[in-house]
Amino acid sequence: MTKFQFVVNLEVAENKGEDDNLIEYFERTQIYLMGVFDGLGGRSAGYGGQTGGRIASEIASKISKEFFKQWNGKITSENAIELQKKICQALKKAADDNNMRTTSSRLKGSLIEHKLCTTIALASIPKQQTQDKIFEANLAWMGDSRIYFLSPTKGLQQLTKDDLVTSKDAFEMLRQDPPMSQYLTADINPKWQIHFQNYRFEEAGCFLACTDGCFQYFSAPWEFEKLLLETLLNSEGDKIEDTNWRELIDQKYTEIKQDDVSLIIYAAGFNVIKHLKKSYQERLKYIQSNFIADTNNYDSLKKLWENYRIDYEYYLQFIQDIPPISHVSASEDKSSIPVAIAIANPSTNNLFQQFNELSKQKADEEVKRLYDRAKYCYQNYQFSEARKLCKQALQIEPDEIDLKYLLGLIYYQLAEKEYNDQQKNQFLTDAAFQIKEVINRPPEKSMEIFVEAYKTLGKIYYRLNDWEKAVKFYEDFFKCEGSEKCVNSKDFDQHLEFFVNSLVKSKVNKYNPANAAIQFCQRIIDSNSILPYGKKPLIYYFMASLQEIEGEFNAALNSLEILLELDLYSEYRMERKAKEKHQNILNRLNNRR
Repeated sequence: MTKFQFVVNLEVAENKGEDDNLIEYFERTQIYLMGVFDGLGGRSAGYGGQTGGRIASEIASKISKEFFKQWNGKITSENAIELQKKICQALKKAADDNNMRTTSSRLKGSLIEHKLCTTIALASIPKQQTQDKIFEANLAWMGDSRIYFLSPTKGLQQLTKDDLVTSKDAFEMLRQDPPMSQYLTADINPKWQIHFQNYRFEEAGCFLACTDGCFQYFSAPWEFEKLLLETLLNSEGDKIEDTNWRELIDQKYTEIKQDDVSLIIYAAGFNVIKHLKKSYQERLKYIQSNFIADTNNYDSLKKLWENYRIDYEYYLQFIQDIPPISHVSASEDKSSIPVAIAIANPSTNNLFQQFNELSKQKADEEVKRLYDRAKYCYQNYQFSEARKLCKQALQIEPDEIDLKYLLGLIYYQLAEKEYNDQQKNQFLTDAAFQIKEVINRPPEKSMEIFVEAYKTLGKIYYRLNDWEKAVKFYEDFFKCEGSEKCVNSKDFDQHLEFFVNSLVKSKVNKYNPANAAIQFCQRIIDSNSILPYGKKPLIYYFMASLQEIEGEFNAALNSLEILLELDLYSEYRMERKAKEKHQNILNRLNNRR
């Protein structure tokens, strides 16, 4: 297991810093333990010439270091609760021994009456499980210090959820500073509970532990990632022990810091600095190219955030909003037991109902996050990743129509990129299977996806050379109410071509499907909708082709003559095709005479 790690520790005021940190490697278990502590309360409520915040963070760090020796660095849900208790007992003893009185100190803009307060954010990372770069991380935290994973493919990903009185995302937190809802303190609220979370990572990357001074003073969350990656790629030194990456980060924060900065970086799965730099090169290029905005333009930043947050917030969906409740002995005051464990009473059914509603809400939120991320990957041509995310979401909600349709589109794109004919046809068959689910159970809210499903199935079966089915689904599409709105889609002309080709090659009675398509064209013409330039000639040409198939040659000539009377400026190809078809039909009529 690589021990590539370093610490950035800067004070906003010399010798007045209130952050502390912890880094330990346990040889026996090959676990790397790291953590940060942000003392709260400013310069009030201290003793011995030190602020209460500095005293609190130092005590918490020291207790944590001693505590995990007996656990060989491993964090569990049980020992995290025990650690919380030990730290708070030590803080209380320190306050009592120094005759500290409860005083009002401004924490995060709110007057809070607590003594010796600090955040905590810990991560224990065992040796990778196999040679396939699979890592686990166990986390414990309270407050707003954070643990991150910096992925070479997905960028900065927040692994801990800030404890805030009013919930805010990372973007909002840069503009608002709500008070914390819980933290470690000498007189802790009995309902406050440390969080525990386990994660699994299937790629090498960097784990970060940091106090809010590291990320709170940028214009957007991706600026933190950009600072880390730009300093990494600009660093010198071929060996891990020789790199000046830490010094470059130091320099950057010295220029911009507005608070104490404590940052620990642990590069898991890398032993050579050049491999670390190489793995993040493409990610930095992506960030530099796609996340550029005026830092004073809120709307522009917000729009970029909606894209960035898909990967950034991916792991937050797995965190329980209600933390686990510690065991309470019989001697403890029952009035301090949180309601969450007091279920043996007449309101049990109501509590179970609330729990079920909460679980359903949590599942819905998770499905939405997976869907949003899958859609983002699909739009950015990451089809394999998008397929995996859709399947994960469908395991939670098997009947979600939007997911099935998106998965169908993903399979179609995978087929388009596949060279092996057998695998290509399998992808197309899988695409058809998923999208048929949409038309079998039309969505309740929006019919747009229902209409699109017919059109897409027509295209899929055209690719499979199943002309009869292609004609059938295109015919159903033409008959759908509102299908004429699809005329503005960028691939509309391709669908019309597929339908005509399928109709010519199929053995079905051509009158009904052709007539349905002609009526579709007429609806578009009669709607007087403003079509993009080039679409109107296409509609008339398509209608003429169908009228020709039906044997309605005079009607086809009429459609082509209307087409040729349109303003065909720059539409030379369409004009030539229309004239050729017009002449061919005239020749056929003359030969028949």
